[in-house]
Amino acid sequence: MNNPIPNIRTEHCKIHPALHSLIRHIVIIEADFGNIPVSLEGNYMPSPDQAMFINLYTRLKSKKSGENNFNTVTSCTLMGAQITPFKLLVQESHKTVSIIFQPGGLNRFLNIPITELFDNGYSAREVVGREIEELLDKSHDTISLNELDSIVQSYFLRKLSQVKEPLPIDFALQHLLVNYNTSMDKIARMACMSIRNFERKCKERLGMPAKMYARITRFHKAYKMLESRSVISWPDLTYEVGYYDQTHFIKDFKEFAKLIPTILHKELSEEHIQFQNWDKI
Repeated sequence: MNNPIPNIRTEHCKIHPALHSLIRHIVIIEADFGNIPVSLEGNYMPSPDQAMFINLYTRLKSKKSGENNFNTVTSCTLMGAQITPFKLLVQESHKTVSIIFQPGGLNRFLNIPITELFDNGYSAREVVGREIEELLDKSHDTISLNELDSIVQSYFLRKLSQVKEPLPIDFALQHLLVNYNTSMDKIARMACMSIRNFERKCKERLGMPAKMYARITRFHKAYKMLESRSVISWPDLTYEVGYYDQTHFIKDFKEFAKLIPTILHKELSEEHIQFQNWDKI
């Protein structure tokens, strides 16, 4: 089976100001393979992101680390933060809309504890209900990426009246996403909470303890740098990302990527398709 490098177009959408406190990124990915049969695998590495993925004109398949077989992904999937890597398999041309929420944004949008979505993906129809079918139908009928962007953002704008207003903890978690080496005492103070109450609310909003969230965020930044650079200075990367030493750097890669950094970097150099391309390093 042929595995050509696909013609991929990526559109980073401008978020409506009213959605900024809820959504970080909306990215539309259009992959065109023509009529050639393909079988391309790409990594989806552990990430702090909470997301909704809309897959049009295809049924992607996924396989978690440790699993033997690929399983079909639903056409609209909700995902919490991930600590287990998995691979995605694409076999045809498609469009994917990636809606990446602010930290805690998916909790505010769904009004359920994100512990249920932690390290897993669920059909949006099972969680949100049948209304998601209308969004999918409208999305399938679009011609341009701009029209698709408008339909998706209009859906979330209509839902805003049902979404809880952000609290100090939400802004504190946004700070932690960027400043992941900040002490938890300081982040808790920003959230106007005691450490104990902060940790309890973090599990509700993030699905995991705040310290684990910070570790995943730091690892994910290191991974994105590996993905974007052909030549790596390992000592420089270790300290640029904020690791105390290379021992901690390698330990995180073994735990989260299930590979040491040098082997993962070699794999990435041979990869034809990337699925986590909303982060701009």
